[in-house]
Amino acid sequence: MAMDEFVDFLLEYNQKVNLVSRQSTRESLDLLVAETLLLKKFVSTPLIVDAGSGGGLLAIPLALSFPEKKVILLETIHKKVEFLKEALKRLNLTNAKILEGPVQEFMHLHNAYESTLIARGFPKIDVLAEYVYKKKVRELLLISSVNKINKIQKKVANVRQNLYNISSRNNLIIYKLENVSRETPIKWLKS
Repeated sequence: MAMDEFVDFLLEYNQKVNLVSRQSTRESLDLLVAETLLLKKFVSTPLIVDAGSGGGLLAIPLALSFPEKKVILLETIHKKVEFLKEALKRLNLTNAKILEGPVQEFMHLHNAYESTLIARGFPKIDVLAEYVYKKKVRELLLISSVNKINKIQKKVANVRQNLYNISSRNNLIIYKLENVSRETPIKWLKS
């Protein structure tokens, strides 16, 4: 299976180039992939843009799951870009493309309204939320801590906000912002 091949390749590559924690195991990466796959039911656009792709743990599982969608992996660290290129080639992922550079540069140069911006562990999620607020992207999906989300919720009060608890984690949620009317329901997910 391609997902297993990706995780194996990430672990192997991580031995020579630090992409994820050195303590990462097959089980811990499988958990992260499972959490990523929870995003599948929330993506409603034909284009997915991963801000800060790192080791590809968001974009690659989604590209494998959505062969009909286009996926753009944005990464600023060259050694991670090289890994991502090799991973896409190895998995023969023709619906995914890597761009080296920050999300701000991409958003400035491209019309990405018909896209879903995704991120996990992005340091300044308020920057990403602003793209939804200013209608640069249709939706934003974050896997983040409750504390980080609480810091930006008031800034985007006029945007629909949905929180989805990840049942296997105490302080981790999926946060979705959309360019539609304001709502804030909390729903439960099983991983």
